[in-house]
Amino acid sequence: MHHLVIGEGQIGRAIIEGALTDGDTVTVLRRTAVPPEPGVRRVTGDLLDAGVLEEAASGAEAIHACFHAPYDARVWARELPPRELAVLDTAASAGIPVVFPESMYGFQGGASDLAEGSPLSPRDAKGEIRGQLLAQRRIHDARTLSLVAADLSGPTTVGTGAAVVTAMLIERIAAGSRPIVVGDPAAPHALTFVPDLAAAMLHAARHADRLAPDGDAVLHAPSAPARSQAELITAASALLGARGRRPLVIPRLAVRALAPLNSFARELHGIAGLWYAPCVLRPGILTTQEELQPTSWEDALEATLRATARAIARETGQVTGHAAVV
Repeated sequence: MHHLVIGEGQIGRAIIEGALTDGDTVTVLRRTAVPPEPGVRRVTGDLLDAGVLEEAASGAEAIHACFHAPYDARVWARELPPRELAVLDTAASAGIPVVFPESMYGFQGGASDLAEGSPLSPRDAKGEIRGQLLAQRRIHDARTLSLVAADLSGPTTVGTGAAVVTAMLIERIAAGSRPIVVGDPAAPHALTFVPDLAAAMLHAARHADRLAPDGDAVLHAPSAPARSQAELITAASALLGARGRRPLVIPRLAVRALAPLNSFARELHGIAGLWYAPCVLRPGILTTQEELQPTSWEDALEATLRATARAIARETGQVTGHAAVV
């Protein structure tokens, strides 16, 4: 199968690697040029350029829409709807499906125990935008599959700053720094391992007709049972052979107080319900019927730690004392 992957961040990169491993071929559309890669056709440009998008989609049998925008609801509202619409129009013309990674933001009201098929329940501007995007996909002629994932972990999240648990806990512990907990340390918090999300998106692309018979489906990405951030700190420290350090916990009141002054605090305040309360993503049909089982919580943590240790070794030019998981 030939896949068009738009965007090469933490999710797009994992889809590329998974597709190549499975023997499929890939075209990647991204804004900036990078060196050639065996088995990958690359197109450089903006997807809003109709000629660029048409060239990238030539020969594709599915599109993986992994592009995003800066973490600001105002930017999302301006940039994401027209970009998604351009992709949907191209997919409809070509008669191929589009697979989207989706967050829990639009379902925040039910996130304490989110079952597949739950209604939208946004609690902030970002959630409202995610709901608008899901609605746009639902009414479009293109066949769409949106895979809801929790906060992400995995090798491709390392060094991006885009996955909170990786950046605030795993990378800091591996570097010998004090971990920072955003949220309630004891609350269960679901994590989706990016390789599992990528495998599920590839599966969805290959079986789009069956999984989205009515033209649109919102499915849960396979994710291990939720565990707390406190458990993750203990487990990561043990795997690294490091002394468990007491984390710095950011109180919800502090996030609220900083929201008018800091853009990141403002955006975090909007999704605080996902961090300061239980956040549980229950298994959906990809797990219960399609038999895509998530990587265990322990194995996902170990893989993320290995990638973090390698990144630190590259940066410092030496193996750190916390290299037990490499």
